[in-house]
Amino acid sequence: KSTYSSIENWSKNTYNLNTKRAIIHENGNMEWINGNLGSKMTMLYPCSVLLGKNAKTNYIGIAFASENQNQDTGCKVYHLAPNTSSNVLSKSISQKGGTSTYRGLVQINKGATNSKSSVRCDGLMLDNNSITGTSPAMIVKESKVNVAHEATVGKIGEEQLFYLMSRGISEEDATKIIVSGFIEPVVKELPLEYAMELNKLIEIEIKNSIC
Repeated sequence: KSTYSSIENWSKNTYNLNTKRAIIHENGNMEWINGNLGSKMTMLYPCSVLLGKNAKTNYIGIAFASENQNQDTGCKVYHLAPNTSSNVLSKSISQKGGTSTYRGLVQINKGATNSKSSVRCDGLMLDNNSITGTSPAMIVKESKVNVAHEATVGKIGEEQLFYLMSRGISEEDATKIIVSGFIEPVVKELPLEYAMELNKLIEIEIKNSIC
């Protein structure tokens, strides 16, 4: 099993356009864990090519878009052999008019029998000016497969904020608590030092937004 973990926090005038690709042979397992902040524009779609039988891949990603930022992230998976599997979990947060988009592709070729793929993408907006969306693509050329997709997009709940603030918690801390719960599935998969860094960076972004 190979794991590629990265937390990217570019300056706000950077265009972050990069390519990541892995070819997974029989019984291999590739895991992508990405955190994307900063940058004016990010376009990042790690690619897994499941070439051998029983090959697996997991993608776990979180993107944070603030003012004048566009985070366009996701992944690509190609199932080319039988009994291959992929699991995709993408989380995005947008605030202050920022734009975040999940853009992904899962392709299961003819002959890749008994393959399984699960895609889940969730977007959270912290205000009324932000934009978030999902653009998944699934190309399935084999009938003997199991494919699932789920997507949710929503705004941070005023009732949630009101409840926490009525308990004496500030708006900033209440927002942090809600966001922490939203990204928890991603953070728990990160190495400890990466998780601490990601949490700290998001806290700074939220504080700058509310102040």
